[in-house]
Amino acid sequence: MSEAKIKMLRNCVLGAVVLAASPAQAFDTSKLGQGGSLPLSDLDRLIDQSAKLKAEVAAARAKINKKADDVICGGNRFPREWVNLGGLRTAPYACKFGGNWLVLDAQVRVTGDDGRVYDAITPAAMQKATKVTETQPTWKWTTKDPNP
Repeated sequence: MSEAKIKMLRNCVLGAVVLAASPAQAFDTSKLGQGGSLPLSDLDRLIDQSAKLKAEVAAARAKINKKADDVICGGNRFPREWVNLGGLRTAPYACKFGGNWLVLDAQVRVTGDDGRVYDAITPAAMQKATKVTETQPTWKWTTKDPNP
């Protein structure tokens, strides 16, 4: 292997180590300033990340005898100024199951097509962000409406 290839490989490995060691920045969705409704079925990708959460949601739906499309949730909404994400809902969510509420949160990551991570609302983020990823769901059940 040539010295140039060894150097390039070493730099790639070093870059991967730096990326792996860097903590992922979470996007603060509370600063979006808008909310919007969506059906519970739109949250399947997030709910399916936890077998326990999935089972709890299924039991709660069975108790009120409703399909996922009939359970209404609220979430934060990207305003229309976000060129590629305008209207998209994101965590945290609050879903009403009869007299109970599921409050569901997640680690939110906003990225662009080039892989750049946006951890704040900036003009560049609003123009270039194209993807929202939600991971690490956390949740609680309450009888109190979380949307005063």
